[in-house]
Amino acid sequence: MDALITYLPFYRVHEVVDYFMVNARLLGVRRRLVYVDNVFKDRQLELLRRIIPEEVEVRYGNWRDRNLTFMRIVRDAREEGLDALVVDSDNLLEPELASADGELVSRYGYYTVLDHETKGRSLFLERSVKLGEVKVNGKSIEVYGYRIPGLWKGVFFIGPKQAVRLSRGLLESINMGVLSKIEDSLRGIEPGIRLYVSDETTLGILLYYSGIKLMPWVTLSHHMHHGSTTVSDMRTLKLLVATAHSQLGRGLVSRGMRGRVLWYYSRYKIAQLANFLLSYALK
Repeated sequence: MDALITYLPFYRVHEVVDYFMVNARLLGVRRRLVYVDNVFKDRQLELLRRIIPEEVEVRYGNWRDRNLTFMRIVRDAREEGLDALVVDSDNLLEPELASADGELVSRYGYYTVLDHETKGRSLFLERSVKLGEVKVNGKSIEVYGYRIPGLWKGVFFIGPKQAVRLSRGLLESINMGVLSKIEDSLRGIEPGIRLYVSDETTLGILLYYSGIKLMPWVTLSHHMHHGSTTVSDMRTLKLLVATAHSQLGRGLVSRGMRGRVLWYYSRYKIAQLANFLLSYALK
């Protein structure tokens, strides 16, 4: 591993100092890259220079959602030949990861990381198979494989994603044509709606259509929840989520993608209509 990457919106840039730099020192990586979204004024660049340490390479844009930001990371990492780990900005990795990384990549090629604090571990396990164990300093770390394709919930889903190992082998296998179609389809969605598509989904689509159906994962991080988003109307949220996914599906189908993405589009169009009718009926 030669690079550690994180990505975050401008308003959470403090997490670079709070968590990212801690992870970078832990892993001892040569390159440290931060992608900052929602940057569109020179004044913002001045503030970034004041906050982010000099040894960090800052890349910024106004992608306006985490999906396009992550697609940019994958594209850049592939073009630059990086061997990287992308970690969510509000996570602290465990020390064992630094020692386990080499064996994990050697045995499985790539992996993702789950946090200890998640409430959904049982749901991840239900869709996973145990692949084996990695021993680090006498400690056994269980390795599971998450099935990327699902039936109804998570038609495409990468699984745990507090960190994603973008090994050179994984990057070389990426279907860049599909990546471009995902990017173009996302840009065709109104940004206020687009943010309701999880990057676990877009990464799942990208990997599935790159020939990867199972994603190895380990539990080696702690999630320092930022608490900046809350849900007050679940009924409306479900409608917005279904709308965002159906629009992404429609965009992918219109760009010539076939196979499982047709079910993805249909499933969320059904959910969109059902949630709309339910919202109307309950008014």
